[in-house]
Amino acid sequence: MSSATYVYAVVAADIDLPEGLTPVGGGEEVAVIDHGQLAAVVSDVPRDAPLGSREDLLAHERTVNTLAGSTTVLPMRFGGVVDDDRAVVDELLAAHQEYFAWALEQLDGCRQFVLTGRYDSDRLVAGIVEADPEIQQLGEAVRGKDPDATYYERIRLGEAIAGHVERIRSDDADLAVERLGPFAVATSVKEPAAEDGAVELALLVHRDRVGDFEQAVDALGDEWDERVRLRLIGPVAPYDFLPEPPEAEG
Repeated sequence: MSSATYVYAVVAADIDLPEGLTPVGGGEEVAVIDHGQLAAVVSDVPRDAPLGSREDLLAHERTVNTLAGSTTVLPMRFGGVVDDDRAVVDELLAAHQEYFAWALEQLDGCRQFVLTGRYDSDRLVAGIVEADPEIQQLGEAVRGKDPDATYYERIRLGEAIAGHVERIRSDDADLAVERLGPFAVATSVKEPAAEDGAVELALLVHRDRVGDFEQAVDALGDEWDERVRLRLIGPVAPYDFLPEPPEAEG
């Protein structure tokens, strides 16, 4: 056999696939394999072609995120390949039927969004310096001086500013959860990846509350003004909120 089956996600059966989905690995099309009340979203991939390029990763993300915009989805991690369509049914859908059905029910009608924020670094540091006399003194002590001669003072200055940034970041994350949490089914606070990152939240929002949620994001952006630049991404596949399998009784 020259091809295997790539699996993007598990959804409820009888789904109408969105148009324009790009398969991973240069396959011909994204398709659906039904089994009872479940379905797997799949495409063919060459057996002898390694996966892992940036294009493959983007194709996977675009497919699962597009699905998440129109239906409840259990996304698979990138790189999920099985032998053939029969294995999709036997090894995936039938073998985990009870869990998949339960997890889809838990996520029914919900969409994941990701909120990121980045500081205006110059404004942030200027505010920290203005509010802390000790940092002002350290700044004056090293300004215009030989870096080698003021090495330890510069370390103290950097540590003091970094400590303030961490406290501000923690307070901003708490405020974001306070403002947006009431509109979400669940929230997950993440560590910002960028050095100037202010906040990164994953939020699971029911479709009936998306409008109110987006208004709350706009209000938070207005409250923070230009101090924090917010970006709302989504809906995306709910990787951060996949239900854990219930513990077996007994």
